Amino acid sequence: MKYWERFPGGRLLEPGDKFQMETHYDGYKSVMRLNITNIRSSDFGEYHCVAKNELGMTEAEFHLMEHSPFIIRPPGSTDINVYGTKPPEKESYEDICGPPTTCPECPDPRDFKCKDTIVSLYDLVGNLEIKPIGNVSFTGLPNRTTDCVLYAVGKPVYHKYTDQLYGAWLKDPAARNDALEKKVWATRENDTNRLFEFANKTTYRNNVATKTYRLERPFRGNAHVVYNGSFYYNERNSPRIIKYDLNVERQTAMNELEGVTTNGSNYLYTTEINYMDFNVDDNGLWVIYGTPDSNNTMVVKYGWNISVNHHKVGEMFIVCGVLYAIDSVTELNTKIRLALDLYHSKLLDVSLAFTNPFRKTTTVGYNFKNKELYTWDKGNQLTYPIRYHEIGYNTTAIEKADDGLNPQMQTGYDIYNDHDAEAEDVR
Repeated sequence: MKYWERFPGGRLLEPGDKFQMETHYDGYKSVMRLNITNIRSSDFGEYHCVAKNELGMTEAEFHLMEHSPFIIRPPGSTDINVYGTKPPEKESYEDICGPPTTCPECPDPRDFKCKDTIVSLYDLVGNLEIKPIGNVSFTGLPNRTTDCVLYAVGKPVYHKYTDQLYGAWLKDPAARNDALEKKVWATRENDTNRLFEFANKTTYRNNVATKTYRLERPFRGNAHVVYNGSFYYNERNSPRIIKYDLNVERQTAMNELEGVTTNGSNYLYTTEINYMDFNVDDNGLWVIYGTPDSNNTMVVKYGWNISVNHHKVGEMFIVCGVLYAIDSVTELNTKIRLALDLYHSKLLDVSLAFTNPFRKTTTVGYNFKNKELYTWDKGNQLTYPIRYHEIGYNTTAIEKADDGLNPQMQTGYDIYNDHDAEAEDVR
């Protein structure tokens, strides 16, 4: 992952008319290039280019200075500066491993049982069953705002690093005005009674909180959300959902979920931190959770009990009323293979590549305003642009044909996969 910063302050440079950024690859090496247009005196100063992955970070420092015939400087140095750690010298396989040895006779393949490191969809879902939670019956769902299915997830975009594994950063996708839309909220794993507010992404990157909210009840985990002016979270060691109104700065609602796990090792997902996962999409607020006596996944908006084993997936999120599961949050390259349309109780045909650049993603959410996923990966706060098309329940053939734009043109990022197949029932 590579990006540019401006110092002092560490402001992240974003591509646009002012700054154009290029990266050229040559094997394991890469060359980063920054082009600044319409240079003014305010552009002079220090710039850093940064490259980081799960093994570490390397950065180089550059100074942009005014060139004037009236300024006398000593000749510039021709020394070459080396940043970071050099790669090891190349060695041949013979030097490392010695002369090749004769392979033993291979056993009969019939003596082996096929094994896959990825959980099969059948092992994950079984004979799909969706029923109401408990004995509650529902009259029906309201009209769906958008009926869509993902077909592309872009490369992750870096925003900030915080030295915590289980923090959270949040934006309100249903903000009531422009000032609220710019705000960022954050929680810290070792401070469960406070929510921090930042006026914009610059103050957030600089860790300058503009307001701190003191919560009446502490939170659990890092899968909370800010939605429509309120902070929703799971109260620690409790089955209760808390709604904290950010405008009046107090708790305004509390709801208890029956049968939800509140302590012990029966966590939701393999991240092993949350018992409830709050999600927001175009259709409103959702809560995903597990129960102590079942591997099934519960989804609360209108109360689904789904035979999907949440212990065997890395994370889940909801987009357009479709529940998605990420296979792993610790593998560098993984897949999104499970997509369940909650409105029609129907499995959709998807196979999307997803990456965890730092191999420790602990929360994934969706921002329907910006059409992007946001994650917390080993302290790195990332976003992923997404692309979707209409499923077709409420769309004519002509309207669906209009969504044939190049996904890279729409997001500006390389696309891992373009799986544009029609959704089918899994039989």
